[in-house]
Amino acid sequence: MSISSPNAPHPVYDDENDARLLRGIANGDRDCFQQLHDRYEGLLFTTIYKVLNDRQDTEEVLQEAFFNLWRKAGLYTLGRGRPITWLASLARNRAIDRLRAKQRRARLRDALEVDETHTSISDAPVDGLAAAERRDDCQAVRDAVVELTQVQREAIEMSYFDGLTQQEIADKLGEPVGTVKARIRRGIRRLRAIYEIDPMDC
Repeated sequence: MSISSPNAPHPVYDDENDARLLRGIANGDRDCFQQLHDRYEGLLFTTIYKVLNDRQDTEEVLQEAFFNLWRKAGLYTLGRGRPITWLASLARNRAIDRLRAKQRRARLRDALEVDETHTSISDAPVDGLAAAERRDDCQAVRDAVVELTQVQREAIEMSYFDGLTQQEIADKLGEPVGTVKARIRRGIRRLRAIYEIDPMDC
């Protein structure tokens, strides 16, 4: 895929033709997909770049956005507004998800750098030894989560740190529930293999 500049000019919109191409994509027409891709690649790149301000992340999210377009074109209806508005929303949502994921990872890394000596003695549980062991285990979990693959980390963070159900995660990512379950299961196996602890305890 050729990647356009963040300052690529906007194409001339053709709502009727764009809607026709979306219908073709929904029916598995690769030529329609290629036409829409070539037409709006630059515009969607700019849309994503404005959110992320990072070229590498933008290129990756752009590919994800077009992958979602191939899978979700059948969801578009005229009642959803202009085709380009729907496409831009699809791309922007993926960019926002990426930005939030990066922010969560940054918070996890920051948590590892917190000086435990700043914790007030009055806030400590009665069983100080058990609390210290628990904190160590939870920090180890967060450390390991940072090292997982992106898809595993994303699913585990949403599940254990954001408190989403597997169905909610699947809806948010546009993935089957079975795929989300498999990612979480593989990630948890890796965490247990490394640290022999369970993030459910944190």
